[in-house]
Amino acid sequence: MSRLIVVSEPLPEEKLIRLKEYAAELGFDVIYETDRNKAESLTGRAEIFFGIMNPKNDVPENLKWLCLPLAGVNDYTSKHEFTSGRCMLSCSSGAYGVTIAEHLVMLTLMLLRRMPEYAEDRKNGVWRNDRPLRSVYDSRITLLGTGDIGRNYALRVSAFGPKSITGLSKSGKSDCPAFTSVHQISDLDGILPETDILVMSLPETPETIHILNRERLALLPENAVVINVGRGSAIDEPALAEALKSGVIAGAALDVLEKEPLPEDSPLKDAPNLIITPHMAGQRTLKRTVDVMVEKFMNDLGHYARGETLENRVNIKRGY
Repeated sequence: MSRLIVVSEPLPEEKLIRLKEYAAELGFDVIYETDRNKAESLTGRAEIFFGIMNPKNDVPENLKWLCLPLAGVNDYTSKHEFTSGRCMLSCSSGAYGVTIAEHLVMLTLMLLRRMPEYAEDRKNGVWRNDRPLRSVYDSRITLLGTGDIGRNYALRVSAFGPKSITGLSKSGKSDCPAFTSVHQISDLDGILPETDILVMSLPETPETIHILNRERLALLPENAVVINVGRGSAIDEPALAEALKSGVIAGAALDVLEKEPLPEDSPLKDAPNLIITPHMAGQRTLKRTVDVMVEKFMNDLGHYARGETLENRVNIKRGY
């Protein structure tokens, strides 16, 4: 008797056909249902679910493995089904590095070339071209997070000739050759004063919530810009708004927020020199992202069928 996989993630036809064929070779049937509610209702008789499950719902007893098409898993890591090991949780970290790195390069250039101000000029009918611009060249870049996103951004931005690319991670190690140096996150306070461009791509853990607070924003030089594509909880938003309004830093760009969409009463609403994008840097609109995501699932499906460890299984204690 075949075992059941439910897939709710929208896939190109050729990827779906390949997945179904490979699953059949391993003794699995695949039900493809892109309506999330309908798909989740089918998990009561499935062994594996490849898709987004409502984190507020209980995980069915029969489900043995939830593979999320996401990199961030903080909504799921406290659920007892995963903490107890009754159901395995894996994610698609590693599929989003390229698309988010390209978004980061765009935001970096927009901030340094003062696009928020020029956009405001156009809105107000102002023609002005004398604002001093800054360059990535010879800038000091600090990456708070050296995982898939950080590595991909470091490799791309290194082509612009920055003075340094400093990485900060929990381990203080990275094999990416684009980093000038890599430090532990505990060294952050000493590195912020030597930072022109701060890029944040951290997962959400108890240690990363509001890691960039009022005190740390004050450590940055006045010309510094901050970009966050990790988790909105990493930044104290009222403190960031205050820093932008008072000129403590020169600008910021956020693709993630503590509450999405941005609330009407958010202090960020009228903050100057701020770019906000609607959590779209890592959406599955880039073909490569979906290709890698499916390949990761299929690779782990082979491991699962053979009783081996999943390569993309989430470490529940670490939170990613």
